[in-house]
Amino acid sequence: MLQNINQYRYPVLIVFVLAVFFAGAQNSAKTHQQFDKALQFYKLREYENSIAEIEKLLKKTPDYVDAILLQADVYHEMKATGLEIEALENALHYSQRALIFYRLGKANFSAGSYEKALFNFEKYLQEKGIPDARKKEVQQNILSCRFAIDAVKNPVEFNPERLTENINTVNDEYWPSVSLDGSKLVFTRLIKTAGQLPQEDFFIAELDSVGWGKAKPVTDINTLENEGAQALSADGRLLFFTACNRPDGHGSCDIYYSFFNGKKWSTPKNAGNVINSSSWDAQPTISSDNRFLYLSSNRDGGKGKKDIWRAEIMAISETGTIIWNRPQNAGSVINTEGDEISPFLHPNNKSFYFASDFHAGMGGMDLFLSEIQNDGSFSQPKNLGFPINTQKDEQGLNISFDGKTAFFASERKPGFGLDIYSFELPEAIRPEPVSYVKAKITDAESGEVVRATVDLINLSADTTNWRTEIADENGEILLCLPLHSNYAFNVSANGYLFYSQAFQLKETKTIEAPEHVEIGLNRIEIGAEMNLYNIYFETDSFRILPNSKPELEKLVLFLQNNPQLEVEIQGHTDNTGRPEHNLALSQLRAKSVVEYLVVNKIELSRLQFKGFGETRPVATNETEEGKILNRRTTVKLEKLQEN
Repeated sequence: MLQNINQYRYPVLIVFVLAVFFAGAQNSAKTHQQFDKALQFYKLREYENSIAEIEKLLKKTPDYVDAILLQADVYHEMKATGLEIEALENALHYSQRALIFYRLGKANFSAGSYEKALFNFEKYLQEKGIPDARKKEVQQNILSCRFAIDAVKNPVEFNPERLTENINTVNDEYWPSVSLDGSKLVFTRLIKTAGQLPQEDFFIAELDSVGWGKAKPVTDINTLENEGAQALSADGRLLFFTACNRPDGHGSCDIYYSFFNGKKWSTPKNAGNVINSSSWDAQPTISSDNRFLYLSSNRDGGKGKKDIWRAEIMAISETGTIIWNRPQNAGSVINTEGDEISPFLHPNNKSFYFASDFHAGMGGMDLFLSEIQNDGSFSQPKNLGFPINTQKDEQGLNISFDGKTAFFASERKPGFGLDIYSFELPEAIRPEPVSYVKAKITDAESGEVVRATVDLINLSADTTNWRTEIADENGEILLCLPLHSNYAFNVSANGYLFYSQAFQLKETKTIEAPEHVEIGLNRIEIGAEMNLYNIYFETDSFRILPNSKPELEKLVLFLQNNPQLEVEIQGHTDNTGRPEHNLALSQLRAKSVVEYLVVNKIELSRLQFKGFGETRPVATNETEEGKILNRRTTVKLEKLQEN
């Protein structure tokens, strides 16, 4: 079952070892027998019978601290935190043992009484001889108390709306995933039927003019087993989810995936023993470039209990099998001695949300935000604040592509269990929005569709961060990209010159109305030219800048794959400066490109270079956009070498 995925829906059961206290006179043998009877009921989880025996006992011996602490234990297991606190405060009347302060701190914190919890934890630390592990735990609890006290005094804007009864029922609903266009909501429902084990299945609801329609089961994927904790790729073609205790499984819970062919979902496949371990592997989220999968796992090699891990997708075989690199731990900035679960990576591939019970927070599982840096590292996690986070468990956060609307699951309405809520995300914790680009690739002369390979490089980030996609049978590709970044866009196909362009997304485009890019590829033939816009030089210099490397490597590969070609490398500038200076500069820049090619094993005999300065513009020099187009490197195919 998928119970492990959602074990944090209920308070963690903590069984305390009962310390034996003797207050006042020696208790009688009959009293001890009555206590033992209450203790046996407790061990059998017959909590009401245990409480009844304890109450009888305390009527006769109200100072029997051992019985009072047993009473607190029973109330803890019954999740009656208020009664647990009353019992512990009663015990303090008869004993000042440190254990009682520790337990009161835990109970007060669980109830959201942070100042009382802080007092009791600090009181406990005054005791001498506390084991180091316990002292470290309490110090972390004190940090959370202080954070929570401040967070309550400085609440973030938060107006959650519980989704309609078409989605939320008497069952638990959790792990919401919203489609890219916002019209579909996929979630997990735990169906409870008398006499049967709970069953976890996927449900989907569609948004219409009056709101969310009635959720329906996803019959293509649901089985008699349990499915949950799903993540949908940005292009909508790939679904990852968690399933437990299946015959083809590697551990208690495994990651599975399914492809959508436009009509139905394929039979799910186990992600394999590179991704799945003999432990618990669950709760996937996928980057919008389909490059990285993040998951939560308690496999060996972690920092604590459950950790966040990241695995790279290397390829997808013709049979639909994903080839993986081995998962890497996300590191100690994210992962702690506690549990880190419920990862969600926004489509901007930077804003990373997750739940933790260890980072300073309000209690239970809190939601946090960390930004993925250009080198792949994580920034220090930021608690999303109160009242988004409470003393209860918050998890399963999902955010719309524009970064404005968040969905999550929480136990906020007494007696309703886990339900799905939505709210407008405050600006301070809102992810950078993304936009959508749809490219159509054709033969420039015939207009026929070309299934080309698209390399996309974010020039605002690490230049090694390439993204490669293949156009579909219609020559089209849909890309989800963060705004306000510079991109190098290279398109290549056998028998064609590769296409190069640089662009910056300046405004949000939706999946229904994406930015359109029409690309016509020219066939390899003598006299053909390709303009390269992603070879960059220092200002007024012929020194090549590092972010030119992806484009230059692409050119090297093209010439290696077409060894019969001889080419002329041409330099061009805009009209800024004196014409004679621009002519000389363009000549030197073309020469620098040739030198780079020679260093990378392209024969000098195949290469010529020439500068044209500002004499061959392809756009107006009256605008900055036009000047950018005029500053280019052109590769002209001169002739074929004789064998």
